[in-house]
Amino acid sequence: MSALESALRERVESLAQRHHVPGVAVGVDLRGEAFSVCRGVTHVKHPLPVDADTLFQIASNSKPFTAALVMQLVAEGALGLDDPVRKHLPELRLADPRQDGRVTVRHLLTHQVGIDGDELFVRQPQPPTLENLYPALARARALHPAGGPMSYCNAGFSVAGKLVEELREQPYDAVLRERILEPLGMKRTCTRADEAIFHRVAMRHLSLPGREPVPLPGGGWQRGWELAPIDTPAGGVLSSVSDLLRWLRFWLGRPDADSTPPLDAATRAAMCEDQVAINALNGQAIGWAVRRDPAARVLNHGGLTVGYCSYTLFAPALDLAMVVLTNGTGGGLLHTELTRWLVGEVGGRAWRDPEPLAAPPALAPYTGAYWGSFGVTRVTAVDGELELATERHPIDDGSWQPPPEQPMRARLCSAVLAVATAPEALRGALVDFDSAASPPAWVRLGGRTSVRV
Repeated sequence: MSALESALRERVESLAQRHHVPGVAVGVDLRGEAFSVCRGVTHVKHPLPVDADTLFQIASNSKPFTAALVMQLVAEGALGLDDPVRKHLPELRLADPRQDGRVTVRHLLTHQVGIDGDELFVRQPQPPTLENLYPALARARALHPAGGPMSYCNAGFSVAGKLVEELREQPYDAVLRERILEPLGMKRTCTRADEAIFHRVAMRHLSLPGREPVPLPGGGWQRGWELAPIDTPAGGVLSSVSDLLRWLRFWLGRPDADSTPPLDAATRAAMCEDQVAINALNGQAIGWAVRRDPAARVLNHGGLTVGYCSYTLFAPALDLAMVVLTNGTGGGLLHTELTRWLVGEVGGRAWRDPEPLAAPPALAPYTGAYWGSFGVTRVTAVDGELELATERHPIDDGSWQPPPEQPMRARLCSAVLAVATAPEALRGALVDFDSAASPPAWVRLGGRTSVRV
């Protein structure tokens, strides 16, 4: 066992205990040397050891797969990245008709559609299929003009999945299997419970400080165990550490010898190029997020469903790939700390949160109310910091809303960027403000913009 693997094993054990996560599977490939570190159980009531082949929901780590399927079509000349989506999906209608013809394929894959991207989660059409996508999208509130600020948009990837279905004339799941999973030898990766049941599967858990983790049979927007078909292109894939390392080695340009690359080298490289600048530390490529870590440029994606948290990253300059899969609601805190540590350990430069300004500017321009997907965020000035408190939208139609959250405190690091100082679970999270207007027209939390009202 290498010193790196030994240190990683100790950290996984410590973090899993601290964040009450029952099962963790981690995979690392560094310069062609791969290893996995697995800890805990699949299910606290019916325990089996988690291993590198255990399936987890990977949630939004599904999005790079959908982006790759679209880019296959681009490489074949079947569509262009800057084609209006309505050229290929003429039934597409948005709440603001001026935007109908302005949304391009590129906007779908870079979160620049400009709409409330969580409408399909909050109020799913019935039945929740890609065939019923259009009426639901027509309800989604416009936030920005298409091609404007990046705002995380699950709905955009559902539209991208519909594009794949229409142009391939096959269901999304079948195209994914035929054109990515089988060529790469990802034999366990799937999208449905009736496929997953043939393998060892991690159950989702609620994990809270001071309590034993408990299985979550359902809850939130996720009515059943598997995601609805309308959400599959945005978050419905299930996979394992062993399969996802195959996927990431392809992105590093050294696919497994028994696999076939699903994209040519030029298309793969183009997907990794910056498309949108988010702030001083983060950007957006095609299907992948970009983090400007002190040690290296890191392409990455996180994933969250009810009770599962996942994270994948690859850093070409370090020839490093990493997968973290967890089956507890505390998994996000675990993967944030673990992945930052590993990149810093390999690259020789530790992660540092941005430093707040010693003398911040006047806070009054930042204050106000901002409308977002799940509620109205009120920004106030308190003791030289900004406090952001979100009031959930009233529920009068049976739609789902997340549970209330603690208010966040943040300090400005620049005129357009703040860093969270409290609560502890959010410390270091970044808050972006609109740089094009004063007072700011929007604030971005967790990648999603809320617009001033």
